Amino acid sequence: MNTHIVWLFISISCINVFFIVQQGLSAAAIDDPTEETTSTEMTSTTSETDIVEQELFLGNFTGSCCLKRDPLEAGAQPPFESDEQDYPGLESKMNPRPDFGYKSYHGSDKLKGKVAIITGGDSGIGRAVALAYAREGASVVISYLNETEDAEEIQTILQGEGHECLLIPGDITDEAHCKKIIDQTIEKFERIDILVNNAAYQGKELENSIEDMSHDRVLYTFQTNIISMFDLTRYAIPHMSRGSSIINVASIQAYSPSAGILDYATTKAAIVAFTKGLAEKMLEKGIRVNCVAPGPVWTPLIVTSYSKEKSSQFGANSPMKRPAQPRELAPAFVFLANGKESTYITGEILSVTGGRITA
Repeated sequence: MNTHIVWLFISISCINVFFIVQQGLSAAAIDDPTEETTSTEMTSTTSETDIVEQELFLGNFTGSCCLKRDPLEAGAQPPFESDEQDYPGLESKMNPRPDFGYKSYHGSDKLKGKVAIITGGDSGIGRAVALAYAREGASVVISYLNETEDAEEIQTILQGEGHECLLIPGDITDEAHCKKIIDQTIEKFERIDILVNNAAYQGKELENSIEDMSHDRVLYTFQTNIISMFDLTRYAIPHMSRGSSIINVASIQAYSPSAGILDYATTKAAIVAFTKGLAEKMLEKGIRVNCVAPGPVWTPLIVTSYSKEKSSQFGANSPMKRPAQPRELAPAFVFLANGKESTYITGEILSVTGGRITA
């Protein structure tokens, strides 16, 4: 009898050890962000979504499903090896590719049934917001200039996950195009719940600042960054019901402007004023208006504005010694858009600067 009991305990112990080892091996496989899928797995029957996913996992994308808890190590650190690009730039050509949360963001229906317009949603912060909103249950409309490769990539990803995603290319400096974005959204979805004014132009950094800053450049910067906000917001408001949300994107440049991109910095300061003034007026309509002010973020805007030498060290002088990745901004936009958690917040500037003091 005692012998049987001993053997029973030995058997149970062996089984437990087996399962512990198996779980450890599985966890190691999941936690290893360097594990790659071989290209031989791509067959002639592979869908377009599968191809995008495999490309993202084959090392062309730096995102990780297992984020480090230490904020200093939670994103790619300089030096970077990305070449200069002409505006508006392509995220797909950056090295490393910005992390927009593909592997890490998991939604919980916080925006279920909502319709969101995101200007500049093809890349950078806008792409991360589009992904987060879609995974939170929203249908997304992505406005972009002409970066078709980036736009179609994020659309393929979202549609492959079963989300609705409408692409609208064009120049938001054209008032008629701003109206078109709103009209096409209403035609497709019959409502607008969230407007994210994110698209922006940042010209090449100038050594002599204002002396070399042409009238045409300043005009285009203002038309893209702030005048388009007036147009888009004006056309969107009649279609927004009580409980809707407008989220604008400013920058730490509004508080700590760099002389070489003074036109850009000035528009970001204007966006802060636009947000606060509009928020007060929109309360009577039950629409909240807020703003996110990022610090340094690794997006195509960086490689189109700075030299390769300077962009290689981008974010190195920030308190965290690195730039933010776009995925680190997305939760702020989800929070401000989600009426259940931010109903008492309007007219606020939410700074996501990695420790830089903005005021």
